[in-house]
Amino acid sequence: MKRIKDDFLTTISSVVVLHDAHILEIGCGTGARSVQIAAACKQLTAIEPNATLLEEARRSSATPNISYQHGTASNLPFPDSAFDIVLFTLSFHHVPIDSMPVAIDEAVRVVQSHGHVIFLEPAFEGSFFESEIAFDACDGDERKEKACAYENMLKHPQIQQIAELPDETIFSFDSVQDFVDSLLPKKGSIEEIEQFLHAHDFVLNAKRRINIFRPK
Repeated sequence: MKRIKDDFLTTISSVVVLHDAHILEIGCGTGARSVQIAAACKQLTAIEPNATLLEEARRSSATPNISYQHGTASNLPFPDSAFDIVLFTLSFHHVPIDSMPVAIDEAVRVVQSHGHVIFLEPAFEGSFFESEIAFDACDGDERKEKACAYENMLKHPQIQQIAELPDETIFSFDSVQDFVDSLLPKKGSIEEIEQFLHAHDFVLNAKRRINIFRPK
């Protein structure tokens, strides 16, 4: 699987200046996007609760201005006002629903008063999303979690939205086996997956949404 379009930083940069910023990335995974973010900012601190993913990030996605650390969104191991920007990269909907308000509290605590809290989140449209539903692939059906994440960020009393921007990531697959190995579908036959991929020329799009807030 290859990401052949992933312009979220360009979209964010149309509203927020990144190049001199110290950014906290919450939910860095294997660091694939961390390297992109680090290239656009002064310093990146990237946290991840999954030890296996964090070790892979340290091994395969290291650059001099990235510090990878273990941490969770609802208990950030940093002092107050430590960052210019807090960025959730496709991670906020993975925070337990009951902990979402606390995660925003923590983001506000560690960001400077003139800073930004930014959420890059999956939307509900796109052929990639359709494959998740049809084949229980990748993260599966997360519609409830996505809706709760969106509701929590919009109603939180400590942040004020200044922009909501559409975004899109496009993936290409070399083969049916590439799709299976990358997204680990849990249902559907190989024939059904092959038909789906052929219908989309082995290119799937994932609609995203970027919500940019300031602390109140």
